[in-house]
Amino acid sequence: MTFTEVVVSAVILGISSQVSLQGWSRTSQAAAASARTDQQVRLLEQRLLASRRALASAPLAAADCRWDRDAVAGVLEGLPKDAHLETSWRFEPSADGLWLAVELKDSDAAIPFKRGQLVTPAGLGHCPRESSDAQ
Repeated sequence: MTFTEVVVSAVILGISSQVSLQGWSRTSQAAAASARTDQQVRLLEQRLLASRRALASAPLAAADCRWDRDAVAGVLEGLPKDAHLETSWRFEPSADGLWLAVELKDSDAAIPFKRGQLVTPAGLGHCPRESSDAQ
């Protein structure tokens, strides 16, 4: 092997090693970002589930199957706070629903995560069942 061949093969080996290391670095960064995203989505889902469970277990509906707004606010404000999440709610003016919204406040997130859900007293089992006349 001549000196020129040795130099060329060393340059090719160096370039291919560098490209390979960059590829592995990007792959590991993507895997870490994916794991972080999965954890953030799981955190949002857990907060919504905790809110639903708290609303389902407390007596919050009046006899006419409508929300007692003060009681709902008390239950939702009583949930533990999380520094990374912002929870908000609003009552649906045209129906008996309550919109729960949970948003991630992490400024490092590439995608802003927000999750919302409409909850009704009947959907949580607070309304008495009506007997059927067909029986």
